[in-house]
This record gives sequence, structure tokens and C-alpha cells, in this order.
Amino acid sequence: MTEGEFAFFLGAAPGLIYTIMNMIRLQQVINAAEAMARAHGEVLDFNLSTEMSASFLFHPGRFLKHGDGPGVMAAKTHLLAARRTFLRRHLLGFVYASMGAFVSSFTTSVFMG
Repeated sequence: MTEGEFAFFLGAAPGLIYTIMNMIRLQQVINAAEAMARAHGEVLDFNLSTEMSASFLFHPGRFLKHGDGPGVMAAKTHLLAARRTFLRRHLLGFVYASMGAFVSSFTTSVFMG
């Protein structure tokens, strides 16, 4: 691995770690939401439903359905409350990774030759 490649990955690492930690936080929120639904005797399979995941990310207005029971409705509301923070942190992680990779690669090329 050359110095430039090493600098690129070293600079991107904090942003990538931040993004991975954000994904872990979201999984914890999903687990809590699924537990909320189970407490009401209902099932919320967020990770197994691609339609639910897509609605959560891209169409939050369609995420809540009229046929949802009280437990699933509470769980989905809990998920929607975490959505904005998740997306903001994910974007911030991308910015950190991009800027870190660029700055470290640039400084390595300038100062190392």
C-alpha cells in the first residue's frame, strides 16, 4: 500500500467509524421498536421487510398504515422519531469520510512529494 492510499483510508476512517456507529444505534432503536410491538402481542419485522425499510427511509408518510395495531403503531412512531437523527448522522459521517480522505490524501501528496 502506498503512502497516498494509506493516507486516504486513514483520513476516511473516522467518518466510516461514525457511520458504522450510527448504523449500530439505528439497529438498537429497531430492536427496541420490535420489543415494543412484542409487548402488545404484535410482530414488527423491520429487518425482514424491504418494503418497510424503503418506506422508513424514502416515504415516511406511507410508513404508518391504517391496519397497524396499537403496538406496531407505537413501534413505528418510535422509529420515525429516530429517522431524522439517523439520516443527519449518516450524512455527517459521509461528509467526515469524504473530507478526511481528501484532506489527508492532499496533505500527503503535498508534503511527501
